[in-house]
Amino acid sequence: MNENKKIVRLHAENHSAEALGIIFAYKQKDDHLVYSMYQGESVHEQKIPLEEWVSYEHFFEALNKKKKLMYELQINDKRYVVNLTPLSYTEKPEIMGHCVNITSYQEKKEQIQPFIYHNADAVAVVDLEGKTLQVNPAFENTFGWTFEEIYQKPLPIIPSFLKEPVCELHKTIQSGESKTEFETVRQHKDGHLINVSVTLFRVENMNDWPLCIAFVYRDITSRKQAETALKESEERYRSLIELSPEAIIVHSEGKIDYINPAGAKALGYKSPQDVLGACVYQFVHPDYYDVVKQRIYRMKTENKSVDLQEEKFIHKDGHTIDAETIAFPIPYMGKQAIQVLFRDITERKKTEKLLRESAQLSLVGQLAAGIAHEIRNPLTAVKGFMQLLKETSGQPYYVEMINHELDRIELITDEFLSLAKPQAKTYRDKHVQDILENTLKLAEVQGITEKIHVKKEIDLHLPLVLCEENQLKQVFSNIFKNAVESMPSGGTVTIQLKRFNQENLVVRFSDEGPGITQERMQHLGKPFYSTKEKGTGLGLMVCYKIIREHRGEINFVSELGKGTTVDILLPFKK
Repeated sequence: MNENKKIVRLHAENHSAEALGIIFAYKQKDDHLVYSMYQGESVHEQKIPLEEWVSYEHFFEALNKKKKLMYELQINDKRYVVNLTPLSYTEKPEIMGHCVNITSYQEKKEQIQPFIYHNADAVAVVDLEGKTLQVNPAFENTFGWTFEEIYQKPLPIIPSFLKEPVCELHKTIQSGESKTEFETVRQHKDGHLINVSVTLFRVENMNDWPLCIAFVYRDITSRKQAETALKESEERYRSLIELSPEAIIVHSEGKIDYINPAGAKALGYKSPQDVLGACVYQFVHPDYYDVVKQRIYRMKTENKSVDLQEEKFIHKDGHTIDAETIAFPIPYMGKQAIQVLFRDITERKKTEKLLRESAQLSLVGQLAAGIAHEIRNPLTAVKGFMQLLKETSGQPYYVEMINHELDRIELITDEFLSLAKPQAKTYRDKHVQDILENTLKLAEVQGITEKIHVKKEIDLHLPLVLCEENQLKQVFSNIFKNAVESMPSGGTVTIQLKRFNQENLVVRFSDEGPGITQERMQHLGKPFYSTKEKGTGLGLMVCYKIIREHRGEINFVSELGKGTTVDILLPFKK
């Protein structure tokens, strides 16, 4: 017995070391309960009889349940929490009790009770076993359960798929940790899930003993719906941007922050990642630096979009892109940026140019037909009489000079008619190298008399080209003639025929003449514009017309003092 008392006392001392309060042990003796020991606040000093702490009902309830029993009681003007623990290692049934004065805690509880009751967030308090002790009206409104329905029961708002992690969470909170505003879901009484932000923590007494766990639930369904709607809107917008056939760039502080696949492709890059972070002026044509800077300044200062206008960009391979652009300021990634939409109109510009040239050609053709008709009739008569004069006149030199000029007039009228009168064309599969060689046989004879050296570099293994042979001869002869005439003191004409790419060949004529200025090159091929003193411009205009009808291109590259290169591109037969 004495040994058992020592054990009980030692157990009580251990509890006393952990918490202040009244520590006591009691047992049944005869027909009443008696103290077997006490420690802490002396029960005798407070003159509190044992019957006021416990009753037979409490005694046997603790023994039968073989676990702790906790309850509150009021003694005089103080409020206590009593914990009873059955001792299994004594000979006779014996209970150890721990009593803590919670008067001040109760006062605080009463002070904060209105705060909990009127809180807009749902609040629930459960004991350490998870049974519900208290909920506020906001909890009832949020989850549909009344306090009477769930009192002393586990909270019924945990979805089945979260019960295990929530159980682990409760253990973590009981150990003293807390969780603040983590997002999860809870279940309404009718079964639907509610998005909530949860804060939970352990409630302790003055001696840091855990009393219960408090939960604060904030319904974030509306916010989640707004976030979902915003996310869906952003995804739709991003999909529109990503899949847009129009090129879109977002830049800030001179650096590209975003570019869609169409934009990367338009600039010659395989992936948008290859462009991100690059300087935006890297892709702007130097002629438009000032224009772009002024537009960016206006958008930053006025926060307004700028009107649609044409600009030029630089492709990755260096060629110029004609583009229509519109730009406006936007917030992007937490900072002010500028979004630019641009459309490549290079082909459209070429088409417009072709339409203008076609209209000019049609107009010139009509004019040429009338002029040629009016000139040819009197020209025939003049040439006839000049032939008679040549036989009878004593001035054959002058007659020969007049005849030479008349021949030139006749040649010009023939060029007029070639523009005006549609000619029957027969397209056949031909080797361009054969056509070029045949043309150069006569041209080289002319070159010898003009002190011109002809250098040929011809690929003899190119695919066939669908063409009208005589028209190509006319083009080659005309371009060669222009090259020869650009070098009155002689020089070298280099003629190359080779594959340009998988779809085209190129015939290239390069001379060593004085070259042509960029300004004058813009007008090449226009009627009545020529770089030669006595030229009409009609010969080159006819060349453009012929090559265009063969679905090809004529391109000029020239440098003053070094000469001019003419590239004639023709498509292979498909």
